[in-house]
Amino acid sequence: MDVTQIKFVIFDVGQTLLFLTPSSEEVLLDRCQQLTINVALEDLKRGCKVGELWVAETIMQEQKGAPRMSDEEFDRKWEYVVLQEALKGQEVNIKGLVMKLRDVHGPTQNWSAPPETWRVLDRLQTKGLPLGIVSNFPKTLLDLCRKVGIADYFEFIIASEEVGISKPDPRILQIGIQRAQVKAEETVYVGDHPFDILCAKKVPMPIIWFNKDNDPLPNGFTSYPDYHISTLSEILDILPNVK
Repeated sequence: MDVTQIKFVIFDVGQTLLFLTPSSEEVLLDRCQQLTINVALEDLKRGCKVGELWVAETIMQEQKGAPRMSDEEFDRKWEYVVLQEALKGQEVNIKGLVMKLRDVHGPTQNWSAPPETWRVLDRLQTKGLPLGIVSNFPKTLLDLCRKVGIADYFEFIIASEEVGISKPDPRILQIGIQRAQVKAEETVYVGDHPFDILCAKKVPMPIIWFNKDNDPLPNGFTSYPDYHISTLSEILDILPNVK
């Protein structure tokens, strides 16, 4: 990636700019505790990482023509994948546990932007670097960004449900590049998921991988980010004329 050529930055949203409180792992822990299931938060975090990969693989299969699951079926299968990993080694009927969890509700989650998000967006805006958002998200994404207060930073905000295309299909990033009115090599994508890397490299376009937990790439993964950061503010050290 030639950083001197970058004219536009496109961000993912979830776990990149905005974060859920409490986290998905904490909500699932609360629900499991209500059923007196013995599981640690760290095990659920590990399970959720496996679940993230399952989500991306499922999306890819749907894009290849596999039948689309209902939202309820999708949620239950995600819980199964997560708990199967989190409870590995325990004699637990995972399928039965998932069925019981249907009637157990955890605390309400809310999206918010941490101080680092505001600092980075302010600095990029001050330096005149235009920004956009492309994310796998419901049509409510624009309203959410307005509610949180970050919408005005962006030239465009593209939600997968709005355009009918989801990452890792590269066409959704190509839509963003077209709206940015720049070349692919003049745009950089910033995302947190390994499949953000895969999506960007299929365009192809540069990718900055925001990997705050310094997780390894999945086994067999052959796409690599141009830059790997563990804090969002590291972007300011990468992009030209942004100090």
